[in-house]
Amino acid sequence: MDKKVQSIKWLYLTVFLLPVLAMAQEKETKKEKETRIDEVVLVGYSKVSKADVTNAVGSVKADAVKDMPVNSAAEAIQGRVAGVQVMASEGSPGADIEIKVRGGTSITQSNAPLYIVDGIQMDNALSIISPKEIESIEVLKDAASTSIYGSRGANGVVLITTKGGRKKAITSINYNGYTGVRKIMNTIPVLDPYEFVMYQYELYNKGGIAEDITTFGTRYGSFNELENKYKNIKKRDWQDELFGQEAFNFTHNLSVTGGSDKSAFSLTLNHVEEDGIMLNSGFRRSMANFKYDYDISKKLKVGFNARYSRQLISGAGTSATGSQGTNRLRNAVRYQPFEGGSNVPIDDFDPNYATITNLVNPLILNDNEVKNNRTNDLLLNAYLNYNITKDLTFRSVVGYVQRDNSVNQFWGTVTSDARANNNQPIVQLTRFQTRRITNTNTLNYTKKFGDHKLDLLIGQETVQTDGESSNTYVKWLPTSILPNEAFSNIQAAIPPSGMIQDAAKTAALPPDRLASFFGRANYIYNNKYIATFSLRTDGSNVFGEGKRWGTFPAVSLAWKIKQENFLKNKEWLDELKLRFGYGMAGNNRIPSYLYDTFFATSTDYGYTFGSGVTPGATTGNTLANRNVTWEATVSKNLGLDFGFFNGRLYGSVDGYITDTKDLLILAKIPQTSGYEYQYQNSGKTQNKGIEVSLGGIIFNKENFTWKTDFNISANKNIIKSLGANVSANNDYYLVASGWVNNLYDFIAKVGNPVGTYYGYVTEGRYEISDFDYNSSTQTYTLKAGVPSSSAVANGSKPIQPGDLKLRDINNDGQITAADQTELGSAQPKFYGGFNQTFRYRNWDMSLFFNFSVGNKVYNANKIEFTSQYLYRDNNMAAEIADRWRWFDNNGVKVTDPAALAALNANTTMWTPPQGNYILHSYAIEDGSFLRLNNVTLGYSLPKGSLESLSIKNFRMYVTVNNLFTITGYDGYDPEASTRKNPLTPGVDYAAYPRSRFILTGVDITF
Repeated sequence: MDKKVQSIKWLYLTVFLLPVLAMAQEKETKKEKETRIDEVVLVGYSKVSKADVTNAVGSVKADAVKDMPVNSAAEAIQGRVAGVQVMASEGSPGADIEIKVRGGTSITQSNAPLYIVDGIQMDNALSIISPKEIESIEVLKDAASTSIYGSRGANGVVLITTKGGRKKAITSINYNGYTGVRKIMNTIPVLDPYEFVMYQYELYNKGGIAEDITTFGTRYGSFNELENKYKNIKKRDWQDELFGQEAFNFTHNLSVTGGSDKSAFSLTLNHVEEDGIMLNSGFRRSMANFKYDYDISKKLKVGFNARYSRQLISGAGTSATGSQGTNRLRNAVRYQPFEGGSNVPIDDFDPNYATITNLVNPLILNDNEVKNNRTNDLLLNAYLNYNITKDLTFRSVVGYVQRDNSVNQFWGTVTSDARANNNQPIVQLTRFQTRRITNTNTLNYTKKFGDHKLDLLIGQETVQTDGESSNTYVKWLPTSILPNEAFSNIQAAIPPSGMIQDAAKTAALPPDRLASFFGRANYIYNNKYIATFSLRTDGSNVFGEGKRWGTFPAVSLAWKIKQENFLKNKEWLDELKLRFGYGMAGNNRIPSYLYDTFFATSTDYGYTFGSGVTPGATTGNTLANRNVTWEATVSKNLGLDFGFFNGRLYGSVDGYITDTKDLLILAKIPQTSGYEYQYQNSGKTQNKGIEVSLGGIIFNKENFTWKTDFNISANKNIIKSLGANVSANNDYYLVASGWVNNLYDFIAKVGNPVGTYYGYVTEGRYEISDFDYNSSTQTYTLKAGVPSSSAVANGSKPIQPGDLKLRDINNDGQITAADQTELGSAQPKFYGGFNQTFRYRNWDMSLFFNFSVGNKVYNANKIEFTSQYLYRDNNMAAEIADRWRWFDNNGVKVTDPAALAALNANTTMWTPPQGNYILHSYAIEDGSFLRLNNVTLGYSLPKGSLESLSIKNFRMYVTVNNLFTITGYDGYDPEASTRKNPLTPGVDYAAYPRSRFILTGVDITF
């Protein structure tokens, strides 16, 4: 086993097991029984006691995150629930958060769970909820618990309950605010000025072409002056200048709660101003949430909730989901690392340098690319609760959710987009709105008679979603126009003679309708044996006639072993419960109306008439499929809950197998059909794994407590079938991650996990011993039997000593596409997190870690920044300084084999390849890490010390987020994943660097 992985494992054991041993040895001085098993958790339209839960449910309560100063609820739960992975795609403000429950089931569609906020469906809910307003988060993980939600429940369900007021409570005001600063964690090492120019000397002089030699001398100087000039020249660290600013954060949380005999209310306000470490980037958010509950009578209760959120993400960032041409990071890495080298000052745009290098000064480019992404979210919901009898309750919930998103982008004159359009600025205005109306009605009957307890639920639900989008792309704006002027004056664009401006594109989103009927029966006998049955039927307009309805049954059983006579009186045992669940959940996450052929109008298919474009009509490139129907996930779960020593040690173990069939796949089809794609039900996947959660109170003294919580999960994902997506003779197809056009660097293969990298195996470099040398012509020729990687890696140029060498996998004596192989997977062997909480008198401290072991990361930056390919005068990654050398210290080319071998005796790196970008194992790195995500130290003033000021609580704290990461990964961050396709995870390409956040704050309650 890798020594680094072994050391991380030992660190986990040391940090967690030693405290457990200490707890076991400590003699209790104070018996304070914890009430964990008496907690109430939300499970499928109703609440149940944690002691009676029969399913796999992970829960995070407000107390677990109340002292964590983070802006996103997703950050607050990261690493806290077994089987749940929370990953930020990169380190930019407002970066996309990906949440996977038990590995995800789909291979081409979204694996995001279903979010339910106070009973209403929302998308990306964790990004718009302040952690301070969370009462609880329940994650339903197995189909036995998610099937009651039917549609979209296949990838798990996240139930979020926000805080409300309390009846008969005096008004309480709480303010929590903090301010801090972010700094970049690390940068990608690059060649210094002298190393850079010596590499350029080799590139320009190696071929012996007089024109190239002259060009080098004109640009950089003669060889004799290089050392003196470039070892003393001022170095420009572009990454530090672009990402090195101190990025400040100001966050304010204010809540007011209270209630009367019949009512309760809460008002929560949140405002965040966060600068990004990258110049001109940042995040702003303001939100308000008001909840009100009122008892009209003893039988009738009503309430409503209104939430509004506005957020702005500014900055073009470093990457996009597109190909290499959208990579902005490359300008900060590859731009020449010094002043001068051209007749144009370094801080001005150099059009000649841009032409020969495809690079722009990163600071100038950053000022010329402006992006403002604004999102407004509105949630309105109301409920009515009527107790028909003491045992029968009717509840109705109505909700309205609206999201308005607008993205304004500006490309100034120095950008490649503008340079391709008469050197004039360009503006793109994108608008998107979605609206969702939800109505849920349930009848709940509960009855206890003797040793029997019965809980019955029936319900009906409708969900309808609509929306519109528009896209306006305007070229040929005045060169002097400023971004904000351009956004509001697109009419200022004047097309050059003979050119026609693109027409705006508008579209209505296909209406999405869902009608559902569901029921659940829960039976408990003698407080020992529990059985739960549920059934849901969903009808979706996504599918055609005869395929619209899906039925999702589930059953779960539990045995409270602790209640048996042979254990009932064991004081050392608090809880021992065995659970089993079996259920089916569905997925319909594809666009509506794909079962029939519709025509759409667009200027993309139009023709010019006069000075305008007349739209044309087309059926698009997706072939209709009347037979497509529900994707189905069947899950089996076996779990054990336990608690010992009056709440001092508690936990659970779950094992599961999840099979998904009839995968909804956007499949490529033969173009002889007249179309390119078709949605199909094709293929099967399986996830199976084990989850362990442990917690304990290690010390529980009057003045000192120490609590710990730990979870670890292992999930094995495999593709069981690819159905019609592969030919009869194959069991795989290749997938392109998209960071380079036409590079198929992933493989979807039966028996493999999703996210398997596919490429060549790096064999180091060709050495002198691989060649025959002709002294008369001073040329090297590969020996017979030595495979040549010329066509694959070197642009078909002859292989020379020092060139990149690839493994001949099939032993046919040549390197071709047939020598590609599987290079590992983005799937970790195990992952999890652990938290340590300490309290000493009025001091408190917490340390929260998360970890991942065994996953591979595809460092695509490494491929780009160590490959020569199209352009000279580009800076390279620092390892290129250790490359194979052709010129001695006097600038003389060495060709003699003995002298050349001596010159390179201490070098290990190959000559940067000159062919197309390819994936080889050099870029596949171990992504294992252990991160100290949060450390907080707080002090609360003694109770009563501020009573004269009507202050109930006053706490001050200092926090460091992302304090350190133990990893062997060479890139910015081992968790980066910049591709959006579920088949291509773990690709680190042009990711926004992650930062360390140091802050201080106060928490005051009046």
